Amino acid sequence: MQMNTKLIVATIVAVVVIAAAIALLWQRPPPAGQPTAPPQATQKTQTTTGQQTTPPPQTTTQTQTTTKVTTTSAQTTTERVPWAGLKGDILGGGSTFVNPQMQKWSRDFLAATKGGVRVNYQSIGSGAGAAQFIAGKLDFGASDVPMPRDRYLNISGKFVQFPVVIGSIVVVYNVPEIAFEKTGKYLRLTGDVIADIYMGKIEKWCDERIKQLNPDLADKLPCRDIIGVHRSDGSGTTAAFTLWLSKVSREWNSTVGWGYTVKWPRDDLGLGIGAKGNEGVAKAVLDTPYSIGYIEYAYWWANKKTYDQKGGVAELYNRNDGQWHLPSVESVQLGASSGLQRVAQKLGRYPDPREDWNPISIEFSDPPKGYPIMAFVYVFLWTDYPQDKAQLLRGFFYWVLTEGQKPEHIVEGYIPLPKELAEIGLKALELVK
Repeated sequence: MQMNTKLIVATIVAVVVIAAAIALLWQRPPPAGQPTAPPQATQKTQTTTGQQTTPPPQTTTQTQTTTKVTTTSAQTTTERVPWAGLKGDILGGGSTFVNPQMQKWSRDFLAATKGGVRVNYQSIGSGAGAAQFIAGKLDFGASDVPMPRDRYLNISGKFVQFPVVIGSIVVVYNVPEIAFEKTGKYLRLTGDVIADIYMGKIEKWCDERIKQLNPDLADKLPCRDIIGVHRSDGSGTTAAFTLWLSKVSREWNSTVGWGYTVKWPRDDLGLGIGAKGNEGVAKAVLDTPYSIGYIEYAYWWANKKTYDQKGGVAELYNRNDGQWHLPSVESVQLGASSGLQRVAQKLGRYPDPREDWNPISIEFSDPPKGYPIMAFVYVFLWTDYPQDKAQLLRGFFYWVLTEGQKPEHIVEGYIPLPKELAEIGLKALELVK
């Protein structure tokens, strides 16, 4: 019995020792390259650390989303500075309307590229800008109106056009007797009255129609001949101004029409003056008593004090909302916004940079609300350039359409593009090779 008891104890001890040995062997690290845990545990661990290449569906969404955010952020950072490291020269020209803004962008972009890219913009008028762009004398053209229909048909498919900024056109006058500094009031004018002035139907400042619009100034309006100042060169500013007159005056539309240049009936009376560029018209009005003229907002703003001493800027009537509007930023923004809504409603989309923008631009003239005379400034780019030139142009206009739309880069009187329109330009740059 005693012997059997000892045997049983020994057997139990042996079993325990063998079991312990097996347990130790089970816990030893596996050879290199073998998994350290069952597949399910491995997937969970690797998904947490971001190392799993094919995680479970639920985890895949979370992991890939995280990865995409990181990648997108990195790509966006890269895309935001495609001008980094660029060096070279760009030659552009056209619209005098946009010249103050383009000069500002040129200076700011020179700083952004640390002196690497010099943009030389020539203020030669929209008509000349389009013509010299087509002739290959400019890297890019700029105009207050889209590429004219006949020229568009000749180069369609070879170029893109897109807006870069919004501006307004103001009507200024030099009438010392009713200068803003003396009266504290600006002259009110409707589109049909302005049309009749330039057609020669209204000859003097004391005309009854002008008095009726300005009862507070009626007794001060002098019976002096009105001198109608206009552009002598092909001009997008003229096109935008005469387009508005064509929309608000049937007679103007049927007899004069609109375009880069028109025949000015007032000239036939010896009461018209032609001047080159916005600069020339602005100066001619300031130098000519009893004159009236149309210029881009920035040219008036730069000389506002002098205009207020000699005359002022006209408060214009929008026949669609029944309101009088001065060319304030808020009023111009309202006009641009309502015009854009009208475009979207008619097209059901925003236009493509490869298509004809002439029908589109018409919708922004005489808008449903706000200041009635405005225009986009359009840029023309070829879709095929030498590689270095293409990189310079893409870099500059990417900057213009992103950083350049920020308040610190916008000249007083110009309006930044709505996001939807800026994106049209960014898509256009993808077509420039």
